[in-house]
Amino acid sequence: MSDGREPPGDGFPIVLTADRTLMADYRMLFDGMVGASQTTRTPRFLMKRLLAPPARSAGLRAVQAPLGLRRVEAALVSDGWSPDEVAVVRPEDLGRAVGPRTRIIGLSSGDPLGRGMNSSTMAAVAGGEIYTSRLFGRLAERVGRLRRRPASARVVVGGPGAWQLASDIGAAREMGIDHVVTGYCEGNVAELFRSIADGEAPATVLAAEGLPDVTVPAVRGATVMGSVEISRGCGLGCGFCTIAREPMIHFPPETVLSDVETNLSAGVGNVSLVTEDVLRYGADGARRQPSALIDLLRGMRELAGSVRIQADHANVASVEQYTDEQLVEVRRQMAGEAGPEAYVWLNLGVETAADELLRASSGGAKMGSCEPDEWAESCRRQVRRLVQTGFFPLVSLMVGLPGETPDDVEETIRWVGGLGDERLAVFPLLYAPVDGRSGPLSGADMSGAHWRLFRLCYRLNFKWVPRLYWENQSVAGVPLWRRLVLQAMGRGQIMWWKGLFAWRSDGRCK
Repeated sequence: MSDGREPPGDGFPIVLTADRTLMADYRMLFDGMVGASQTTRTPRFLMKRLLAPPARSAGLRAVQAPLGLRRVEAALVSDGWSPDEVAVVRPEDLGRAVGPRTRIIGLSSGDPLGRGMNSSTMAAVAGGEIYTSRLFGRLAERVGRLRRRPASARVVVGGPGAWQLASDIGAAREMGIDHVVTGYCEGNVAELFRSIADGEAPATVLAAEGLPDVTVPAVRGATVMGSVEISRGCGLGCGFCTIAREPMIHFPPETVLSDVETNLSAGVGNVSLVTEDVLRYGADGARRQPSALIDLLRGMRELAGSVRIQADHANVASVEQYTDEQLVEVRRQMAGEAGPEAYVWLNLGVETAADELLRASSGGAKMGSCEPDEWAESCRRQVRRLVQTGFFPLVSLMVGLPGETPDDVEETIRWVGGLGDERLAVFPLLYAPVDGRSGPLSGADMSGAHWRLFRLCYRLNFKWVPRLYWENQSVAGVPLWRRLVLQAMGRGQIMWWKGLFAWRSDGRCK
């Protein structure tokens, strides 16, 4: 059999790939966030060349791939599939990987229908179609043409955006998708793929099964952005989250460190921790265990050298359970050799300053030990603690939660205004139901107060985000010419957005 460096004449039995917004040469975590936030108002050639350039490959196999595809690959091989039978390839190489022997074409997507909160927000504000759905649609069209060669090949879609297709089977069928796999799948993906490859016809929507944390196989290849899973699930029960009822499990240090080594050995210059709450790693129920995270980070730092360790999400209640000294140590391990000027960021889900609104949206568990009517002040205090201990908080808010009143919006506006002197960014997102029963909030649904909130938040973002982007890209080794072009492009977008906010929030809309 081929080793993957030369295209097999009859194709691989299982071919795994993803659309460009998931599978690109992102040098660091914020690169991926920016790429996945672009709409078709951004010219496609800028997406292809600058924002989401092609991932690297070694022959026909991708050097880096989305973490979810690497987990599927590892699960299949550990369950008896030959490594020669499973190929993770770039979308650009799909035509050479699919052939008469191909039985399954597996696609991963983060947002196939553009219904995620970030996507719907960007489309509502910036206009155009979000590239996450545009490029997935084009990938599905290409797969539809390719599968005519192996007429028996089945198209299977999974990934963090699979819920959108599972709740809209009509859209899935229009795209030529045969099966949608939802949830963590290492426990039964090999069994599901065997039944599909053998010509059986299971249901369109297939419920996946996860594995206990200690048995999830380590990845076999490098991941996009150096993504390394340290925990999965959440379990807090928030009504606006797709994994609200998935209990959080924590990966053992040996699995995490193995995945770090796999990425570093492939030349990946960044490590990104995948978790819904980095500060919750190793927690015993509601009680956080700072020493577990600090020990893990120290082990990662020994392997990573000067490579930056980044993380996405953290919870307000988790910040509260860390001392200032522990937060400083976490930041020090993540920053490596970088000094206090480094932008080590954490995404903190505040959602709204109106505590009753958050509780009504099943978000009360996010508040931890916070007393009624103290949510706004508690969030302000923990955000400032992060700033004082050297972090750069990226605060996320949710606009248009069910039952939101004008007073709730005004309370959140006042909350953001009270942080105007801090070194941070605030990103408001339009509420999008995760059950698929109704569409997300649109720009036409936004009030003048909503637009004023956006303008206030982005006044901070326009000041700080270009600096964060420049510093993070510099550390990740992004070429100077690319950084300069992206900064110039960003300044153009800032001017356009400022004009939009001024028009929308001065009373000339409802």
